[in-house]
Amino acid sequence: MKNQSFFIVSLFILCTQLLIAQTTISGIVTEKSGEPIIGANIFIEDSYDGSITEVDGTFSFQTDLKGEQTLLVSYLGYESKSLTQDVATMTSLKIKLRASAATLDAVEISASTFKAGDNSKLAVLKPLDMVTTAGSMGDVIAAIQTLPGTQANSDDGRLFVRGGDANETKIYIDGMRVFSPYTRTVQGTPRRGRYSPFLFKGTSFSTGGYDTEFGQALSGVLDMNTIDNPNQTESNIGLMTVGLALGHTQKGEKQSISLSTSYIDLTPYYLIAPTRLNFERPFRAFSGEMVHRYNIKDGLIKTYIAGDAGGVKLKQQNLNSGNEEEVDILNKNVYINSSLTKLLDDKTSIRVGGSYGYNDDNLEVDSFQLDEQLSGLHLKAAFKTVLSDFHILNYGAEFINESNGTSRSLTALGSLFSDTLSRNQYALFGSTDYFISKDLAFKVGLRAEYNGLLKTTELDPRITLAYKVGKSGQLSAAYGHYNQEVGAPFLFSSTAVSNEKSRHYLLNYNFKNEKNIFRLETYYKQYTDLITYDFNSFEYTAVANKGTGTAYGIDLFYRANNVIKYVDFWVSYSWLQNERQYKDYPSLATPAYSTDHNFSLVTKTWFSKLNSQLGVTYSLSSGRPYDDRNTADFMTERSKMFNSISLSWSYLITQQKILFVSIANAPGFKNEFGYRYADQPDMSGFYNSELIRPNDDRFFFVGFFMTLSEDGTKNQLDTL
Repeated sequence: MKNQSFFIVSLFILCTQLLIAQTTISGIVTEKSGEPIIGANIFIEDSYDGSITEVDGTFSFQTDLKGEQTLLVSYLGYESKSLTQDVATMTSLKIKLRASAATLDAVEISASTFKAGDNSKLAVLKPLDMVTTAGSMGDVIAAIQTLPGTQANSDDGRLFVRGGDANETKIYIDGMRVFSPYTRTVQGTPRRGRYSPFLFKGTSFSTGGYDTEFGQALSGVLDMNTIDNPNQTESNIGLMTVGLALGHTQKGEKQSISLSTSYIDLTPYYLIAPTRLNFERPFRAFSGEMVHRYNIKDGLIKTYIAGDAGGVKLKQQNLNSGNEEEVDILNKNVYINSSLTKLLDDKTSIRVGGSYGYNDDNLEVDSFQLDEQLSGLHLKAAFKTVLSDFHILNYGAEFINESNGTSRSLTALGSLFSDTLSRNQYALFGSTDYFISKDLAFKVGLRAEYNGLLKTTELDPRITLAYKVGKSGQLSAAYGHYNQEVGAPFLFSSTAVSNEKSRHYLLNYNFKNEKNIFRLETYYKQYTDLITYDFNSFEYTAVANKGTGTAYGIDLFYRANNVIKYVDFWVSYSWLQNERQYKDYPSLATPAYSTDHNFSLVTKTWFSKLNSQLGVTYSLSSGRPYDDRNTADFMTERSKMFNSISLSWSYLITQQKILFVSIANAPGFKNEFGYRYADQPDMSGFYNSELIRPNDDRFFFVGFFMTLSEDGTKNQLDTL
């Protein structure tokens, strides 16, 4: 009995000592506003001791650990927090968690950027919008021109952004520079982008305020991203009124390859359709593309190769001589792009790549020949380090080499002029994204560039602020410096110049929910050090950086998907005021490519009973300025307003067979773009002129597309 009593007393004393040895950890977890967080996890690192918060945010648990320990607090949608101190002091803790910027509804730091891709928060176009937009004829650039901030130049085809010339907008593929993105054609016929939209998963188009990673662009940046990993093996066939297209994708376990080729010949088309051009050989071109992808551990290697060769030959009137002359254009282009994207550790990723481009343009006008070559090399390494949910670093370096060659000759006299030019450009860039909360964030960055030919250094600071307004709205503001090397023709004449410069001031509002996107933006651009010169025959003289200019305006965009059943549409409008004194301008004036008002309405309607999609695009722009050389005023004349209604019809014959019909400017509006004048007056002092008209009032396209895939359902317009 005594032994039993002794055992009970000993057990009681031991339990009491154990209870006395334990420490109670307690406190409350709240948001920054003081609201309690229910169900947050609290535990001591490397132990099983912990608890979750109650309805009022409080917690309490016991531990027998001693000394300095680390207490971890976490909750979904909030930034985790750690507290290291002696457990004896972990009582009545007051812990505040910040909402994590990694949540889906966090503010996005972007200014003046339109994105196309299913994973983008601010996506305004889908990748297949590039194909199915009526009037685009499958051209990425033509579809982008339905967005605000672009100027309507249907006789040119290149991107003109917010008062900037086409060479002020740079085009990239997977972040690497494209040196010659457009096909070469004759005056009055729009150029097309060289690359097939079917190989791209999306685009990012910025009309200003872009990140420090991108330089050498005064006005805009278009970055097109190729598909990372296709879903399956498939083959595509396209029979068109303008040619033939073939494509195949082979998907393996770790790698895949996509091949496409096309032959375009407008000879059959112009046998049945009228044109203002006097063709001897209508446009013909052969092109091919390849994308190879190889998956490695925590990364992907992609290689993109594209090439094309084509030309056109015709007769046209020479305004100076009054005679008809023969024009023959031949073009060859090759582009190679390779990139590696990889996670280096749990915080840092790298994207490293290179691109090379070669372009050869040969122009022959009667006995005069002009041959121009461009080769470019771009190398880039870009890093992203996630310091925390609220702090991200982006930084890197790049190298660009460009070489130009030009020669002019006469058949009877031989070479008149020949020269080459090469220069290197080096750049360092960095920016930091910092989220004060999930609703308020800013990006600050700096880009430094050095031009080895001009011996100049440029420092471009840039900053963006973003504030979330309500559940679906966002306000953004941006300011930045931008610079760009002057064109190669002017560098042949003088290297005693500096880069042209611009400053961007932006303020926009974005609203997006499941069915609607609304965007309103105002901007102001200031240009300095623009190139100026005197032009005499084929020579540029007095080349200098004396030019200035301003551009300001308002852009509006609205897209609604299925607000009206089976109807998807978007509306864009731009108002632009733009003046420059540059090139050989005698005074401030609005350039010929710039229009004050631009409006686009794009609609797509699905008719389920007909297995068809009808697309309609209406484009409207105010008149373009031009200079009447027979008056004393400069660039004061305006052409008539531009109107165009384009239609497209996509008919799903079977799941993998599609008939596609498109008509650009279906009503055949008689659009015009002002007058073109002779360089020299006639004997009476009068400058001869001709009305600038599109070469074709309307253009029709018919295509039959067939897909052969593993699942038997994929088609080239797989949203139908």
